[in-house]
Amino acid sequence: MKKIIALILPISVLMIACGSPSSDTQTQLETAPETETTATEENLETTPETDITATEENTVMVALASPEEEIPMGDAELIVEVKDNTSGETVPVENIEVSSTMPMEGEEPMISKVEIEPTETPGQFKVKTNFGMAGTWNLATKVKDANYQGENEIVVEVK
Repeated sequence: MKKIIALILPISVLMIACGSPSSDTQTQLETAPETETTATEENLETTPETDITATEENTVMVALASPEEEIPMGDAELIVEVKDNTSGETVPVENIEVSSTMPMEGEEPMISKVEIEPTETPGQFKVKTNFGMAGTWNLATKVKDANYQGENEIVVEVK
């Protein structure tokens, strides 16, 4: 009899421990996404960029102006310019955002620090970064301007 109790007791404790989560845990899991969604919606409502509706007149893209030749591995200085999507003319915007990443198969992408400063030419920006490895790098760009909006990805090959 003692042997049966010694076997049944650990099995029943294990079954209780592996059972379904309590209703408190389920309630927390069910309400967490709603809280996150609400916070995101509040942030969107207060962000001025969401008030701008994209039209052909205010949609722009960022393009690589230089270097036109091969980009070497290591420290790099690039010039990017903001262009109107319809006319192709350079558009004088105040600010852009650029991030530099290299996709890595089966791993998180490699990220490189980016410094941005305007040049003397309106709509052009100097982008300083370090390409720590040869291969394909992606420059994700986003225009941060009250009158224009646009974002795109510039793909560069680093040798």
